[in-house]
Amino acid sequence: MTTSQRITRYHLLVFLGCWLGGMFDGMDSTLMTVVLPSAIGDLTGSMSPENVGHYGSLVGSMFLFGWMTGGIVMGMIGDRLGRVRSMIISISLYALFTGVAGLSQTWWQLGICRFLTGLGIGGELVSITTFLAEVWPERSRAVAIGVLITSYQAGVLIAGTIVKLVPFWRTVFFIGALPAVLTIFLRLALRESDRWIESKEHRGEDYRLLAELFSREHRRNVAVGATAFGALLIGYWASLSWIPAWIQTFFVPPDGSSQRALATMWQGLAAVVGCSIAGWLADRIGRVPTIALSFSGCFLASALLFLTNERFSSIIYAESALLGFFIGLAQAIMYVYLPELFPTRIRATAVGFCLNAGRLSTAVAVLFVGVIVQTLGGFAQSAMLFACAYLVAVAATFWARETKGTPLPA
Repeated sequence: MTTSQRITRYHLLVFLGCWLGGMFDGMDSTLMTVVLPSAIGDLTGSMSPENVGHYGSLVGSMFLFGWMTGGIVMGMIGDRLGRVRSMIISISLYALFTGVAGLSQTWWQLGICRFLTGLGIGGELVSITTFLAEVWPERSRAVAIGVLITSYQAGVLIAGTIVKLVPFWRTVFFIGALPAVLTIFLRLALRESDRWIESKEHRGEDYRLLAELFSREHRRNVAVGATAFGALLIGYWASLSWIPAWIQTFFVPPDGSSQRALATMWQGLAAVVGCSIAGWLADRIGRVPTIALSFSGCFLASALLFLTNERFSSIIYAESALLGFFIGLAQAIMYVYLPELFPTRIRATAVGFCLNAGRLSTAVAVLFVGVIVQTLGGFAQSAMLFACAYLVAVAATFWARETKGTPLPA
């Protein structure tokens, strides 16, 4: 391995900082989905599927609107002010308002806190991906980013563990404020990427990020990236994140909380495996084939889970894990792929837009989940309707440009 490809102690420090940020990101974003029936039931006085579906969809939609806004805005901040600064701002936001959510007295107060939490979570995923892609050696970049995305799924696993051990939803949110400590480490240990510094020196202060992002040169890559990841978001939030609420329909409260937590833990564990092999698989068969394979798997695993279970059994844990595996694989390959499509001067903005443009349609879709659940007769039918979005991502790969073996654009 040449000097430029050597993994140094600082590379490992960067990876650790990014991984911890992503882990807490996944933890804080998942805590709500696991405690959703309990929180909504406590704040509104009813844990009926209709009530949880209605108010849960409102809170979930507010969270997604915040995530979308944060991802796009923090991406632009990352290109303007630096990757590390945007990481610190993002973590501070989601840690603070996850903790404040534990003080909510009404469902709409909880929704506002989740919107503000979403601002930070959306921004953090853009920041850590862009930063690591620019700092890590080319030869093993795809593998490193794939393993990095295990952080989010590890956070999902930890969220399930926390809810399993801590029975009170308010305490769960207070625990979610702990990531704020990480900002001290990031501020002291990490420096801006050399690629970003060089890019900043060669562009003017009046440089227009959005104008170049939507120029003829980048328009196709933006369309493919936003469509594929948007499809992942719709499928993820309308199927995987609603599994706890679906599982609850098999039980009479207060029963069901342990099963919800266990299913979430198995999803997270399997998704970690999917993320871990994404970079390795992409380096062998290519980025585009890996995307097609992973999204096809998401659809088929969703069908297996939601269409073959009429009562609760332990097989649901295995089928939830299978879906989690393909979700992890799909998520990680997109994070590997997107930074390779765009030059440094607009990379964070482009990644932020592609990761979050589809979140608008997702937020609108989630807003109507309660209505759709009632219309279609349950969470399973509704989840399968939205799981069809995975097939849209498969179709988008026909227009995708292969980046395997090419260096990160300067």
